[in-house]
Amino acid sequence: MLFKTSVKIESADMLILPIYKSKTILAEIKKHLSKCNLQETTSAIDRKIFEGGFGQTLMLCNQKNGKYKIAILIGLGDEKKCDLHKIKKAGSMLAQPIEKTKSKTIAIINTKNDEGVWLAAAMILKGYKFDKYITNPKKKGHKLTSVTICDKNAKALAAKATELQTMVGATIYTRDLVNTTSNDMGPKNMVETAKKIAKEFKNIKINILDRSKLEKMGMGALMAIGKSSQDGPYIVTLEYKNDPKPNTKPIAIIGKGITFDSGGLNLKPTGHIETMHLDKAGACTVLGIIRWLSQNNFKGHVIGVLGLAENLIGSKSIRPGDIITAYNGKTIEILNTDAEGRMILADTIAYTEKELKPSHIISIATLTGAATVALGYDITPFMVTDKTLKKAIEESAKEVDEPVWELPLYEDYCEKVKGTISDITNSSKHVNIRAGVIMGGAFLKAFVKNTPFAHLDMGGTAWAETTDKICCPYGATGANTMLTIETIKKLSA
Repeated sequence: MLFKTSVKIESADMLILPIYKSKTILAEIKKHLSKCNLQETTSAIDRKIFEGGFGQTLMLCNQKNGKYKIAILIGLGDEKKCDLHKIKKAGSMLAQPIEKTKSKTIAIINTKNDEGVWLAAAMILKGYKFDKYITNPKKKGHKLTSVTICDKNAKALAAKATELQTMVGATIYTRDLVNTTSNDMGPKNMVETAKKIAKEFKNIKINILDRSKLEKMGMGALMAIGKSSQDGPYIVTLEYKNDPKPNTKPIAIIGKGITFDSGGLNLKPTGHIETMHLDKAGACTVLGIIRWLSQNNFKGHVIGVLGLAENLIGSKSIRPGDIITAYNGKTIEILNTDAEGRMILADTIAYTEKELKPSHIISIATLTGAATVALGYDITPFMVTDKTLKKAIEESAKEVDEPVWELPLYEDYCEKVKGTISDITNSSKHVNIRAGVIMGGAFLKAFVKNTPFAHLDMGGTAWAETTDKICCPYGATGANTMLTIETIKKLSA
């Protein structure tokens, strides 16, 4: 599916016209719609059925031989109050009528800035359906063939349309990987996916550390989790390098890749365990980003690092109370086997800093359920040790409307991660603290020496249990894909 731009309205199954609430609403409509549609719209306005209020829609059928079969007016409300969040919300509302009318080709009138491009992105992301396991063709997802954004300054809009189209593609690619179930996407399958990306796309080098290599290197934290399964564990690096600035270090993005999380001996309960193939979302996000960088011939140096394992129950499962030694020499007391993500990230982060020597480290993980308690399902909490990195993340979040909120790496909480009979514990004994997201970030911080570090905890934002989220149906959201791409762009500038 391809985004296009055009100075004129091209033939399409559906024409979408965003409308602000104003006194000149009819004049705006008159520019684009047929006389027949104009009469219908005038009547709807007179009867206060449609006034351009936010979220209001009016569907019109065009006369025979017109350039479009159906026109939809989508209200954006007060122009002064309309921001990117509202535009994406309006775009999400368009997914259902597109599917119901079985429209394949869409034309969108771009009335201001790049709102038409974002409307297109939102309606595609909301209309996404993971149908890999659906055998009935009639129940497969609705597929668009083209979306044309119509604007008199089409050339100026073309670059934005192309870039956002590929970002949507990266998000959908990430969703597909996350949604794929554990029997089809275990650690080895993730490795094969990484190999495929390295083979198909330019400027990518891959390195794979398997179980035997990890054991020899002393990756005790990763092995403690991964040894419970016959599949894995692995650390995979995908190094993307394309004409970076001279004398610059690479940016490292690290993804947690627990392809199934049973919780280990601290077993997850029914009602929570069924969707635990989502616990690889961080690693899938990294794969989507590396793929995007190559697709867009991005100028820079970025290394994607995947920590891959399954957290299962078996004769080799780690036990609560065990003490293991991590790659950097720190000892970790296991207080909860379901705090496994930070274990694989501990070794992956320490390895990345020591061996790859990046300028910045960004870890992306479904690390804690506490993220939902702190900020719900729409806002990603993050912790950061560097002002420049913080600024890049926060500005990027606003530019793509993926909300984030910084939580403090409070020094007293960082002290509470320390153990009594070990250097550190993987879960806090201090239940009165409760700050689960911060405690997870504090644990990871203990495995970073001097490199500017940020951790995005997508425990609440990686998965949608309901269908009312903006730009998201049920299942994997692809959250933080666009956000991290924008952050990389800023850090590489």
